[in-house]
Amino acid sequence: MGIFLNAFLRSIIESITEFLPVSSTGHLFLFSSNFPFTGIENANEFDDLFDIFIQSGAILAVLVLYFSFLKEKFLLSVNYLKKQTEDFSGIQFFISILIGTIPILVFGFIFKKKLDIIKSSENLLLVLGLAWLIGGVLILTIEKFFSTETKTQLTFKDSILIGIFQCVALIPGVSRSGATIMTSKILGLKKDISAEYSFFLAIPVLISASAYKLFKYRTILNSENLIILTFGFVLSFIFSILVIRLFIRFIKKYSFISFGYYRIFLGIIVLIIYFR
Repeated sequence: MGIFLNAFLRSIIESITEFLPVSSTGHLFLFSSNFPFTGIENANEFDDLFDIFIQSGAILAVLVLYFSFLKEKFLLSVNYLKKQTEDFSGIQFFISILIGTIPILVFGFIFKKKLDIIKSSENLLLVLGLAWLIGGVLILTIEKFFSTETKTQLTFKDSILIGIFQCVALIPGVSRSGATIMTSKILGLKKDISAEYSFFLAIPVLISASAYKLFKYRTILNSENLIILTFGFVLSFIFSILVIRLFIRFIKKYSFISFGYYRIFLGIIVLIIYFR
């Protein structure tokens, strides 16, 4: 497979799966393990770096789509600190993002070596299959027993709980968005608000990961590689904008049940492949 076709397909996969509760990391692994980049020096390192670039494109899509909202919260925060308003919602929003982000950064740092072992293990397919299967069952269970969705505002306690459960997504196949959205649903938060909070939590998490990987792989950032990386970044950005809009429209009308069945189906297929 040609390099640019490979980059195109990976960008599409990232755009579709990053914000849906299905695990973008797992899908990218399945694709890259069967269709690795070829004809590139340091292919393994480039593979990892490319994933970070397309994830960054997805995050830029969130920043662009929600620019007005984020700007409003920022200005409210500044005005509150200047004592020009008593509206605490801006500060509350950014604190909730900070509280929700800290746990996964801490756990990711502490357990980095063990997580790297899992990702490079020959049993990774088993981990992915089980994660997809169990995650699918949990989605169906939560949809059945936690149908009340009335809250439109997160408390700091909610943010802490969501941040803690987001750490489970460090296990390949779990899905960061799935963990945060389902936790939010258990807490009674409306579906679209849950999804958008998941989008916002992704910003500091993936920016931190991107900064680390860019520094780690700085030696392979030559002009030839940058062309492919930029190509993937732009495609991921464009398609992520479309996917985010469609996803929000979808969950306003429908439940997450279809994602649960998809995960169960994919998990079973992957487990069959593994045991064969």
